[in-house]
Amino acid sequence: MKLNLEAKTKEQELVKQYLEHNVSQTLADKINNGTPFEKDGKILINKKTLDSFMKYASDEARKLASKGANCACVEDKVVFGWAIHYFEEDSIEGTLYNEDGTEYKPAPKYTPAKVKKAELEKPKQQQVSLFDFMDSEQKEDLKTDNTSENDDEYEEMTEEEMREFDGDIDEPMSLLDKIEDDLQNNTSDSNILSSLKRIFENNIIVR
Repeated sequence: MKLNLEAKTKEQELVKQYLEHNVSQTLADKINNGTPFEKDGKILINKKTLDSFMKYASDEARKLASKGANCACVEDKVVFGWAIHYFEEDSIEGTLYNEDGTEYKPAPKYTPAKVKKAELEKPKQQQVSLFDFMDSEQKEDLKTDNTSENDDEYEEMTEEEMREFDGDIDEPMSLLDKIEDDLQNNTSDSNILSSLKRIFENNIIVR
């Protein structure tokens, strides 16, 4: 029975010859015309080739290979059994085609772009004073207290200035003491008169 399969290697040619001599008419129709196959919500045509079968046979051989082995020795009858199963089983996916004969290519899956979250700048820590915890009334009272303290300082400065002014009259007082001392010591009249003139800034007339 003629099968619409292309053999590209010697191994594929051996598989093709086996199928042409052993498949039923029903299986031959599946191989030549393909089978309906549903994918992505669409009804497609599933066609299998000798290329896709060789890949399937390689996967099956790996399952039989010893753990860690790079190759496996499989008898011909086992491979031919795999071939019958591969082309007969409708659930095995080969090459899919649209109804118009063009090869089906699934739409690329949309992957949303990853948006890098902007790193929020950490607020700078500000030094907090007790003044920040006061309400408006307390702040106003504090300002009033500060004003009173300034007034007290002004008054203290005024008293200090007055004391300085008092210091200015220490000199006339010391001159009076000097005059009294001169009188007690019988100092000459000219010296006493000189001291008096210094006290009264020369506003004295001797008669």
